[in-house]
Amino acid sequence: MASIRERRRSDGTRAYAVLWRDPDTGRQTSLTYDDRNDAVVALKLIEAAGGHAAEAARIADAVRQHGPSVDDVISEHIDLLTSVGADTRAHYRQQLASHISPELGAYPVAFISYRHVSTWVRSMSARGYSPKTIANVHGLFSAAMSTAVRLGYRPDNPCARVELPKSQATHDDMTVLTRDEFALLLSKIPAHYQPLVLLLVATGLRWGEATALTVGDVDLVSQPATVRVTKAWKRDENRAWFVGPPKTRRARRTVSLPDDLVDVLLPLVASKAPDELLFPNTVGRQLSSSRFWTTTWTPALEAAMNPRLPDGSPDPAAPRLTKRPRVHDLRHTHASWMIAAGVDLFVLQRRLGHESITTTTETYAHLLPDQQRAAADAASRALQGISLRPRDGAPAAAQ
Repeated sequence: MASIRERRRSDGTRAYAVLWRDPDTGRQTSLTYDDRNDAVVALKLIEAAGGHAAEAARIADAVRQHGPSVDDVISEHIDLLTSVGADTRAHYRQQLASHISPELGAYPVAFISYRHVSTWVRSMSARGYSPKTIANVHGLFSAAMSTAVRLGYRPDNPCARVELPKSQATHDDMTVLTRDEFALLLSKIPAHYQPLVLLLVATGLRWGEATALTVGDVDLVSQPATVRVTKAWKRDENRAWFVGPPKTRRARRTVSLPDDLVDVLLPLVASKAPDELLFPNTVGRQLSSSRFWTTTWTPALEAAMNPRLPDGSPDPAAPRLTKRPRVHDLRHTHASWMIAAGVDLFVLQRRLGHESITTTTETYAHLLPDQQRAAADAASRALQGISLRPRDGAPAAAQ
């Protein structure tokens, strides 16, 4: 849509004119720069803005201000992070390249306004990205803009107070299994992987933590028996797997084991060295979550949801699973069972390795039976003296 025309001035210097047509008036419009790089930046921004004159004027001012671009600042922010691993750093760079750079990356960071960020958020929503994805990418952008403020590149954070899309989902993000539902699913899991699935539901460990456990991490002699979580599978900048520290500081923890699980784990540790993986794949190596999902978890779900007779025909009399949990839902199931048994949320926080009690309460407070009962009793007291029976087909009214 836009182009750059170079010309030589009478004094021998060069000028670079960015030419395009304003879509509102149809008139050819131009901006002139002394530096070709500035002209290239202006061209990209004008094309991204659709060539409207008012926006072009702001772009002209911004480009002449110079200073780092949005791409420069977010890249610098990622490089300055001190509490993330190489895999997280690589993920942030991918988010920048995929979601931020195409629309806002070339803009001078000092030029970005609340309006730019709001328009960018709306465009992601219009392209079909989920509210969660938008929130994650906006979180990176906002954190980088806070860094820009600290470094003196701009006076404020333009991401502040930008309203993000809310989820329109009408179902819970987590799936919690009853004991009977879990038992049915477990019966469809191959015997080699049943101890791992039992440990996940009995401890609430994350997949990367559980599959990184070695025999030396388990103490089956103590009372109660325990497992020590000090590591988890991570990815480096090349997406290669390695064993590193767990997700957060509080994720480094000791988790007690039920007696029934001890009986299951004893044969596994009896014939292995302390540094061997407790839950390897069938050839003794790291158990891949994607491969486990494809070859083990999904077939078990299908078998539990669609039971069949030996001849392959449907078995209408067999119990069937009506839910479709993820492997991570075993962690939610564990939390649900602990809450139902009266375990305090602070104890559950330590057991799950949440960095903050806020995470635990926001995720699981709706499962607290005592609070739910108290709320129901309060509602019952509020309704005392009100007739709840409709009369003559009409809604009941207060007497």
